[in-house]
Amino acid sequence: MLFHKKKLSDIEEVKGQILKIISKQDRDSQSSLIPSTREVQELLSEFSEFNPKWKKFPVVFRIARIKISDLIGTTSFQENVELPDVKHDLDLIIKMLNHMRQQKNLKAVKMPLFINPDEIYLAHKEGRFPFEVTEIMSQIVVIFQKGQIMYVGLVFGRNYVLLED
Repeated sequence: MLFHKKKLSDIEEVKGQILKIISKQDRDSQSSLIPSTREVQELLSEFSEFNPKWKKFPVVFRIARIKISDLIGTTSFQENVELPDVKHDLDLIIKMLNHMRQQKNLKAVKMPLFINPDEIYLAHKEGRFPFEVTEIMSQIVVIFQKGQIMYVGLVFGRNYVLLED
């Protein structure tokens, strides 16, 4: 018998599902995020509203917490990347994101799931982000496939983990 997951319909359900995925990881693993609970909560607090596109299309939703300067402090950069409406695996998503980077005259990277400094620089240059970045402190990426979370990725410093639901 196949079980179908209910499509997520509000921001609290999304946050709850993310926390559930994170809590399922092995606490003894080197990639365990248990020591980073505060940072995870800070990233989740940046989720302000549910995007209806998450229910209809494959979407990569990314948030980076950024240090602007010692005087200004931190802010966040958010981006929804809508993908073509087909079933995706992780390799295809990575290829698509690198293809999108190359269309913007950015170099392909090993892990395009996460926001790279050159993308924020480009957003600043185009007037879509008001600050120049000094440091990306942490990130979260959520890959939606028509209302369900496929993957959650987290970055703290130079360490990252990608968790599958």
